[in-house]
Amino acid sequence: MAAPTKNPYFEEGLRLLRSGDWVESIRTLGWAKDAEPDNPAIFLALIEAYETAADSEQEPDLLQQAFNVCRDLRDRRLPSSDRQQADFFHVFVRIRDKLMAARASGWTPPPPKERIGEAQR
Repeated sequence: MAAPTKNPYFEEGLRLLRSGDWVESIRTLGWAKDAEPDNPAIFLALIEAYETAADSEQEPDLLQQAFNVCRDLRDRRLPSSDRQQADFFHVFVRIRDKLMAARASGWTPPPPKERIGEAQR
């Protein structure tokens, strides 16, 4: 289990996640991540919030956001406990598989931010 944190955004984000308020949970956990970018527990909670929202709303775009947070956590190579590493591996594979299934059923991921700007020119 992760060490207790003094990050009030993290605690509030977890509370919101447990209460089912996905939008506010995602927003608050994003602030927690900004305030404490070296805490893998925050990334894992944010991934869970996006995945839970995606499942609840049947919205693959939210799964893509969860996958983006997964890649961010992977690329940062933060020190993590064995449990956090195992949790991350399982969630990464699960979200990847859900995205692959969504693509197979016809969903197309949104374009990267860079392409959105190009399309508007």
